[in-house]
Amino acid sequence: MQLVIGDVHGCYKSLRRLVEETIGVNKDDKIYFVGDYIDRGPSGKQVLDYLIELKDNGYQVYPLKGNHEEMLINAYLDQSSNNFMLWMMNGAETTFRSYGIESHTLLGESSLNELPEEHLSFLRKMPYYYELDDYILVHAGINFAVENPFEDFTSMVWCRDCENDLSASDGRTIIHGHTPVPLEFIQSSLKKGIPKDINLDAGCVYKNMVGLGNLVALDMETMQLYSTENIDF
Repeated sequence: MQLVIGDVHGCYKSLRRLVEETIGVNKDDKIYFVGDYIDRGPSGKQVLDYLIELKDNGYQVYPLKGNHEEMLINAYLDQSSNNFMLWMMNGAETTFRSYGIESHTLLGESSLNELPEEHLSFLRKMPYYYELDDYILVHAGINFAVENPFEDFTSMVWCRDCENDLSASDGRTIIHGHTPVPLEFIQSSLKKGIPKDINLDAGCVYKNMVGLGNLVALDMETMQLYSTENIDF
């Protein structure tokens, strides 16, 4: 299988259920992730630990960088109040809590130095996109309106209205996350055939919102969609 998994956002228990029980992945499978492993949900640290553990145990794991990883990295590398507050306003509180870090309430951006180097290095090494034979995987989208779309990394993690230009993407479907959509929307779009854009963010962390609260994976070889409901809270 060649799997792509949508936005996790700290839903560690849901991720394990999806990977180990719903799908039952093995070491011959390739597992891609579209980013946003941290923030908002309760267990960002545990999600990153799990991804690293899978890689260390010989599973083929290919994680992409999302905007939440980008905010953390920017806040860490340039410890300004602006960068720190941008991340805090986008759900960093739960991530700090998952690490057992409480100093951020008093020390602000300097508390970023308490994050483990192993995780910071893991996040910094994540690419912005993967190009496959039939697909391009990215967190938010590719901005084909600019001259060099594959150099526009900001759009890759932030855009919400990027549309696939099949002539510029060599006819490949773009698979992304970033903008939560109902599970039924994803299911219905796939039933119509392979669309030029596939959104796999089923809003796992938004359990209390109608239609959301699911974590999904797509097998790119068979187009089978797997899903599990949020079991983290």
